[in-house]
Amino acid sequence: MNVPSSRAIEAATYRVPSLGIRILAGAARFVALLIVLVGLPVVVLAYLADRGVTLPVTAPTLLLGGVLVSGLSTAGSILRPTRAYGPVSVATSAAAIGYLFAIGFQGTLRVAVPGTTGSLVVGYAGLFDLVLLVPVLALGAGLVTAIEDLRAPGERLPFEYPP
Repeated sequence: MNVPSSRAIEAATYRVPSLGIRILAGAARFVALLIVLVGLPVVVLAYLADRGVTLPVTAPTLLLGGVLVSGLSTAGSILRPTRAYGPVSVATSAAAIGYLFAIGFQGTLRVAVPGTTGSLVVGYAGLFDLVLLVPVLALGAGLVTAIEDLRAPGERLPFEYPP
């Protein structure tokens, strides 16, 4: 006896973009994220280093973290209508948390005062604690999405891709 589940979702009630469209949108997202997470921080880092500001993070750290977060975020946007979206979302959030920890690990900037032996120290660890809330909440959301996709596959699709 085949009893229809009350949780079953009709395929006609949502419209998932084709894989080609998702890949095209993902490529645009990847380029934009690389500019924001890699290009701008590296330019700012080089500018500040030329001005005598000692930073606790290096350009290779920014490059690795930015490319990792950009790639995982792009993969998540492409895989959104699949069951792999939750685990990829968790991995993206974990990478973003690691990226923010790498940037804010020391939490201080040292600025040499020209013409003296003194320096100005600026702390920014509190700011990174606040910024860290976003990927931590996204990590929880990714876990909930992964569990929900295992429990009821396709249930979220009509809400994410309405007709």
